Amino acid sequence: MWMLQFLFKRPMKLIFLFVMALFLATFPMSFALSVDGPHSPVVVDGIPLFYLQPVDKSSALDRTEFANNLLADAISNQKVINFDVRNDPNSSATSISLNKNYLLTVTANDVLPNFSLSQQAKRWENILEKAVVKAKKERTSQYIVERSLWILIGIGIIIILRFLLVIVAKITKWEIGNFTKVFFSFAWLVIALVSAEWFPVLRSIRYQIFSPFSQPQWLIFLGALGCSFVFSHYAPALLRFALKKLDIYSAESIYLAIIQPSEILVQFSVLSICISWSLSLLETLVPVVYELLKPIASLFVVGCLYWLSTKVTSRYLRTYGFKFGGKFNPSSDDAILVFETVLNIFIFIIALVTFARSVNFDLIGLVASLGLVGLAVAFAAQKILEQLIATLVLYLDRPFVTGDYIRLPAGELGKVESIGLRSTKIRSLGTGTIIVMPNSILVSVEIENVTLAKKIMVLLYMDFASVLGEREYALVQQVIMEKTAFLSGIDANSTNIALADESGTRLRVSLAILGSQDNAIEVRKRLLELASVQIAKSLSVHGIVFTMENPTVYVQSPTTI
Repeated sequence: MWMLQFLFKRPMKLIFLFVMALFLATFPMSFALSVDGPHSPVVVDGIPLFYLQPVDKSSALDRTEFANNLLADAISNQKVINFDVRNDPNSSATSISLNKNYLLTVTANDVLPNFSLSQQAKRWENILEKAVVKAKKERTSQYIVERSLWILIGIGIIIILRFLLVIVAKITKWEIGNFTKVFFSFAWLVIALVSAEWFPVLRSIRYQIFSPFSQPQWLIFLGALGCSFVFSHYAPALLRFALKKLDIYSAESIYLAIIQPSEILVQFSVLSICISWSLSLLETLVPVVYELLKPIASLFVVGCLYWLSTKVTSRYLRTYGFKFGGKFNPSSDDAILVFETVLNIFIFIIALVTFARSVNFDLIGLVASLGLVGLAVAFAAQKILEQLIATLVLYLDRPFVTGDYIRLPAGELGKVESIGLRSTKIRSLGTGTIIVMPNSILVSVEIENVTLAKKIMVLLYMDFASVLGEREYALVQQVIMEKTAFLSGIDANSTNIALADESGTRLRVSLAILGSQDNAIEVRKRLLELASVQIAKSLSVHGIVFTMENPTVYVQSPTTI
């Protein structure tokens, strides 16, 4: 992100310097190439001499490439170069030869107004002779040494002036201003331009680099590219201004909470879109480069928009979703997080399909054409989607949460350790191991949540006529356990029978009634009263009689495992 901040820190200054440098470098070339028509220049050492027009099946570029290659080879390898104008009496064609080898043909399309074919050929012959003489001169040792000394003198003057300026600034405590920086930058630019003009190698390189930019489409492309940086730099401010003008409720707070933390990402997304649109101008200029850059630009556009969408969506759900969901269910945060994950997956699928379509890749058709493999992938995707939906149902319905004790259909009792996107981890209380249950199974089977149950402790006091011996005490315990074991909602593991005092004639029986609703607990209380009658009848058969003079005590107690 630091690179993006650096790029957008001073974009106007960078764009201005780039445009000025491009203008100074290409203006002489653009002025020289400002002739109308689909022409192509004959060039010697980066200097356009004259222009050839297309003829029949030969394009202007084909004609000039042939002539330029012959000229470059002759200047490099041959000491003497002669040009001749030839008139073929049979075909009435006028041509120019190089050392008695064919160089080019002067056609009616090439002739200037008020010129004949011969006059045009003679004019081009003179231009070629002067250009070759200049090229030969610029390759002599004397010329190279002389021009190199002048360039070195210019560089030395700039360095000395810079050094003296620094010394003067330190002595006088004068701060070097922007004007001085611009002056020295311009001086170095002049040195570079003069070097490119004096030396044929540098001049040829300059021509190869900047000659395509003379076309109007390039200027439009560069202008669109510069506007892309400017527009992307001010995109967040424009978005904020638009929200204010639309007078949307809480627009300012929404922008500050959702958009402002991702302003750099917004700028980069807008920049990638604008650059992608600008690249479309290259399709007619350099189709090969356009086809190479198109998928890269599409990848950046889709990637930036996907990244921005997930960030904005996540921040919106976590900022406003938690508050909205908390009004209906205080523990709805997990459901919102699951919904966020599902939404991000959906956005990723859209981004993937969009990128495939942008590069003319039929992703859906490929999956469909895979046959059994595609069917397997679709089946796997269906299973994954089923798991995600089941997870969403668990979070919305909330039959249990992390930390609850639940009883599985097989009777296994365990503690919920975590609820994931695909499965839930439950620690078995019996073995201590982790049970991994798919969420799709948990939403389709009956789960008993022990933690949510209400537990009522029932205290019964039984007064006997005589002291209970060991046999009678064991018989009383057996009868009580038998008569209460079949009652629904009675926790047999919590039943406790003990002497209430030291007299040996009074027992205290404690039982636990489990239930989730008040009406269910009331029904079980009535069933327990009926069970007390059955206990009295069973013990009376064995001659054991008791009374329950004190009232039954009901104490609400937390459920323990």
